[in-house]
Amino acid sequence: MLIFIAELGDKTQFMTLALSSRYKATIVLLGVTLGTMAVSLVSVALGAMLGGVLPRGPMSIGAGIILIVFALLSLKQAMETSKVEEEANQDIENKIHHPRHLWVTIAVTFFVAELADKTMLATVAIASRDKNYLAVWLGSTMGLVASNCLAIIAGKALSQKLSGKAMHMTAAAIFTFAGVASIWQGISGL
Repeated sequence: MLIFIAELGDKTQFMTLALSSRYKATIVLLGVTLGTMAVSLVSVALGAMLGGVLPRGPMSIGAGIILIVFALLSLKQAMETSKVEEEANQDIENKIHHPRHLWVTIAVTFFVAELADKTMLATVAIASRDKNYLAVWLGSTMGLVASNCLAIIAGKALSQKLSGKAMHMTAAAIFTFAGVASIWQGISGL
């Protein structure tokens, strides 16, 4: 429950919202789940080994830079999209991002974005004091997945109301906000 609450309004939840507005919910959920399982496992391992001593600042800055790159890519897609090209671009995008590869990209993106995040650090802290590592890993994973399911539902609802260009612009804004917030968090934590 702690991880679920901590994830609400988090940058990775906004990232999930943006991704689910553009791709199939099942693919996004698979990627988020695998990324969550991996980051929770790393968090538990770090908690067991380090007991809460992590270089939070540099990790937050790195994650923020990655999110801003995604913002720039979304902005580029928004600028290239027009009403006439939108349908053709969707066909091309579906061919380029075969679901087999897309979920891996989402999983890696989610994993990297969660590094040094408050939910990761909370999981590390819990694992450093609670030696039931399996329960901590499962609890962290379920909390993150449940919270991001809300973002997937919201992303699907938004995608039905906004044009392709508007969705790319919205995704760019979300990624920019999340990236800047992560960098700020990293700088202020140094």
